[in-house]
Amino acid sequence: MSEERVRIELDEHVAMVTMVRGEKHNALDPAMFEGLIDAAERLAGDRSVRAVVLCGEGPSFCSGLDVVSMMSSQANGGGLSERLTTEAPNWFQRAAYDWLALPVPVIAAVHGNCFGGGLQIALAADIRVAASDARLSVMEIKWGLIPDMSITRTLPRLVAIDVARELRSEERRVGKECRSR
Repeated sequence: MSEERVRIELDEHVAMVTMVRGEKHNALDPAMFEGLIDAAERLAGDRSVRAVVLCGEGPSFCSGLDVVSMMSSQANGGGLSERLTTEAPNWFQRAAYDWLALPVPVIAAVHGNCFGGGLQIALAADIRVAASDARLSVMEIKWGLIPDMSITRTLPRLVAIDVARELRSEERRVGKECRSR
């Protein structure tokens, strides 16, 4: 990986994991997927870590999939959709699911945009703390995609169906705002 997409800083027994692509609102490209998975693997093996704080650099936690980057990457997503023999069946899902599987508490510090895959990563944390400017949405509906980065495992354990439907409504509102600009 040529650019650092995920930075890990250790302070005592707390790991601060920062997505480092602020100029793109920490959108998920192949390098970001790799960085998130590598960071989770590294922390899972570090017995000195007692808690993890997951955050995004710049104006947003994570704006979701960088569609342009993913479409232009080689080999149809750089092998991210290939079937794995782990609990999470592919790399897309591992980028979120691995945070759920960590043996220590994971806290997602959410601010700004937290859309699509970014929301699915935040939902995999044990605790989510959202700033007043946080906007959460399941954006895949807009693109006719199935949100499949672990939301089927994380959302039902956290909210009732009416709250899940509100997230879908928020996506529609955000989409209308973007189209009116």
